[in-house]
Amino acid sequence: MHHCFKLQASCLSRVVGFKEGKPGDCDLDDLAGKICAKWQELGLRLGISQDKLDEIDANEKRKAYRMLLHWRNIAASTTLYRDLYNALSHDGVGLNNVAAEFCGKETT
Repeated sequence: MHHCFKLQASCLSRVVGFKEGKPGDCDLDDLAGKICAKWQELGLRLGISQDKLDEIDANEKRKAYRMLLHWRNIAASTTLYRDLYNALSHDGVGLNNVAAEFCGKETT
């Protein structure tokens, strides 16, 4: 699977690395509140099929949170925060500030 991600220089200048490990349930709940209407676009960029997104849309009340839980639970990657940063920063999602805040280690 090939992904092309366009990263914004303004966000990259603040991020010197990415958090490690997997985001917890509370972290994903907080993020879900920030992605709102962009949850399906983000889900596609995270590699979730449109069929699964349609299933979440039809059957779940907390759609963004359930999509993020599904992604975390099926992801085989060891760089989840980097993957999430790239998906949030993608032109089709455009949540660059959220990406830097949630995924990156800020400079000191």
